[in-house]
Amino acid sequence: MRRGPTIVVGGGLAGLSCARELAADFTVLEAEDRLGGLCRTDLVDGFSFDWTGHWLHARDPEMKALIAGRWLAGNLLEVQRRAVIYSEGVWTRFPYQFNLHGLPAQTVAECLTGFVDATLGPKGAALRERPLENAADFILRHLGEGLGRRFMFPYNEKLFTVPCTELSPEWGGRFIPRPSLDDLVGGALGLPRDDAGYNASFWYPREGGIESLVRGLSAEVRALPGEVRTSARVLGIDLARRRVRTAAAELPYQSLVLTVPLDAAARMLIDAPAAVREAAAKLRAVSVTVVEVGAEDSGGERFHWAYYPEPRFPFYRVGSPSEVNPALAPPGCRSFAVEFAHPGPAAHAVLIQQALAGLASCGLIDGARVRLARARTIKVAYVLFDHQHAAARATVLAHLSAHGIEVAGRYGRWEYSSMEDALLSGREAARKLS
Repeated sequence: MRRGPTIVVGGGLAGLSCARELAADFTVLEAEDRLGGLCRTDLVDGFSFDWTGHWLHARDPEMKALIAGRWLAGNLLEVQRRAVIYSEGVWTRFPYQFNLHGLPAQTVAECLTGFVDATLGPKGAALRERPLENAADFILRHLGEGLGRRFMFPYNEKLFTVPCTELSPEWGGRFIPRPSLDDLVGGALGLPRDDAGYNASFWYPREGGIESLVRGLSAEVRALPGEVRTSARVLGIDLARRRVRTAAAELPYQSLVLTVPLDAAARMLIDAPAAVREAAAKLRAVSVTVVEVGAEDSGGERFHWAYYPEPRFPFYRVGSPSEVNPALAPPGCRSFAVEFAHPGPAAHAVLIQQALAGLASCGLIDGARVRLARARTIKVAYVLFDHQHAAARATVLAHLSAHGIEVAGRYGRWEYSSMEDALLSGREAARKLS
């Protein structure tokens, strides 16, 4: 006999995608007062800000058809990436390793000779012949010392807040494009590839910001014979009795899907073994504070997003939403999202001042013409792929799997992934249950 519906904990993209695939007899429990998780858009003084950059990269044919044909039908822009890097006082194109043209000659020479040494020369032979031990090894093996020193080491250490030697080799995956020697030389001579990297082109809504995607998907989910509850934070999960407890009720379940952060999911478990709790405590993440700036357009470099590897800038990246879609800012204005990574709490007032000073120093704003500056912190933003990550993650996932629990989403699976990956993992979880 069925003891209850499938309960889906978390109403972000993964949870909603899972509910849609289940099609009936589900209950979605979302802790916040609106669906979408981090896929949301706020409108402030005429400026629309997503909760950091959310660009859609769709590869799966079925998911592409759903996004373009249903959830965002008639509301899509197809955008060719315009991403840049600011270092050594100049703007160059992204990815760095494909676009050395414009950098000082000494920097270009170091990057070229370092790449040849690493991939072909005797200097890199020892590293090519042994297993990679950390992210620093990955960078030195596949990109070389020059590219590592000039961009990859300082940028990733700023983003992940730890030295690259503390990150495992799995940290990069498909998100780190690796050039050939032809790519590197062509980019140094000003003959770059326009398709390098997974995000060379992307989709974005014409209207409503990225939360338009959530509205389209959630409307479909709400029309199904299931239930969606907001402001329904899960306080405990009793695996033995197959019950989920919220402040308002104790709910029985037949099947359970968790899309909340994996460490938080483990803390919800009543009477979890000590080994599982200890493993969950080893799962680390980086917090990100985004300073949102709206200003009158004073010119400067035009980009969708820009990377800042140098230590003199405390932020690691700046997005410009209004460059992707001018509808996100009032006429004659420009918007920026300045991203700071940190391992603990952040002082918003300090980061706002640092953001404004940094934008002004590279000619992007005139301080007297700023209309809006505010900050928000995303506590769990990037999973930290340290040397404890794989074993700790496997321990928690194995315990959940032994009790028939599925996980989905970037944080439920405790990985680095895209919006489409979240949608696909929710669909996959539902199909496993079916």
